Amino acid sequence: MLLEIREELNLDASLEDVWRLLRDTPRLARLLPGVEKVTPLNQPGVEAYHAEASDKIGPFKVALNLEIRVAETRAPSFLKASIKGADSIGLNHIAGSLHIMLSPAASAAQMRFEANIEILGKLATLGAAPIRRKVTEKFAEFARNIRAQFATDVRANPRLQSAKDGR
Repeated sequence: MLLEIREELNLDASLEDVWRLLRDTPRLARLLPGVEKVTPLNQPGVEAYHAEASDKIGPFKVALNLEIRVAETRAPSFLKASIKGADSIGLNHIAGSLHIMLSPAASAAQMRFEANIEILGKLATLGAAPIRRKVTEKFAEFARNIRAQFATDVRANPRLQSAKDGR
């Protein structure tokens, strides 16, 4: 089953601040719902990570071991990565690509996500609708986490608040 995901998120932060967040893998990983652990793979010349993620989708509890490889970056506006992985017993597999584009917007920055993920195994038997619902739910939680991250940055730094207020 091929799942196409398209999501947009407007943030009250500069492109540079959002880019800095995207490139700070430990910080970003803490904002992703279901991601329990992210570690660099330490492969020469390659930016790659191992991630452990789990969630319940329909009747299935799924725990995946993922490999994420950053394929291309163009600061501060574009990141392309590949994702592949499986559960520990081989009943579920995923593979795909992710593009994140940042652009100026009325609220300061717009983040656009595009992903094409192939899902194989027991999870695919659920069909696209419940998986898409779960993705939409998790993206909304991720969006809240990112917005809170930037709101915290403003409260923690009065100079950011002054700049935001135009003072």
